Amino acid sequence: MNNHIFIIGMMGSGKSTIAPLLSDKLKIPYIDIDQDLEEILNCNIVDIFKQHSEERFRILESRYFLEHIKNSSTIYSTGGGIVLDKQNRNALKKIGLTVFLKASIQTLYNRINNDTKKRPLLKNKLLLEKLLNQRIQYYIDCADLVVDTDKQNPKKIVNYIINKFNNEN
Repeated sequence: MNNHIFIIGMMGSGKSTIAPLLSDKLKIPYIDIDQDLEEILNCNIVDIFKQHSEERFRILESRYFLEHIKNSSTIYSTGGGIVLDKQNRNALKKIGLTVFLKASIQTLYNRINNDTKKRPLLKNKLLLEKLLNQRIQYYIDCADLVVDTDKQNPKKIVNYIINKFNNEN
């Protein structure tokens, strides 16, 4: 496998669930970028958005990401908006294997509906759909593998990812 595995997709697609399972199975450390940024800044993402703006958060996210990918093999659970920055997209395409966890709007909404306090960009299903429409082509363009997570068991998703990448190498 390449140096890194990047897990990309919308909020609620399963990135924070799949990354640690994949890490455990492959014995490669993982980083949840959103969680790390919250710890480093001692502030949750909602507050970062409120205090500084989404744009400021995206700059911090990008700097963190581009600096950390210089390190040894890691599985990254990225923020949903990581693909909005061109440098990030280039890194996703060149420096590792990128898995796009794809889910329907209804699935995404159902998964995150109870977690709106931690989701600064989610106000309703229409907004979620708008965000997905803005990002979907970036996700697809960056992905080495697209995995539909609707009605899928996380362990089966992890096994599918491993099998797909092992069969390509």
